[in-house]
Amino acid sequence: MKLEQIDDNHFRLSIDLKQGQKLAKAINGKAREMRNGALALSSALGEAYAQANNEFRQPPHAFDENAPRQPSIET
Repeated sequence: MKLEQIDDNHFRLSIDLKQGQKLAKAINGKAREMRNGALALSSALGEAYAQANNEFRQPPHAFDENAPRQPSIET
C-alpha cells in the first residue's frame, strides 16, 4: 500500500489487488459498524478487482452477417 500527497487537499492511495480484496472483505465483515466512506471504499475496491480480472474479449464478427449461428432446432 502506498500513500502519496498530490497537493495540500489531495492524496493518492495505491493498493495491489490482493490487499484491496482483503481490505474490502474486512470492511464488509464489519459493515454495520462502518461509515459511508468506508463502505464506498469497499465498493470501489470490489469494482476495481472485478475489472482487473475481467478478461472477456468480444469474438470476431459477433454482430455482423458473418456471425456464427446457433444450431436450429427446427427442421
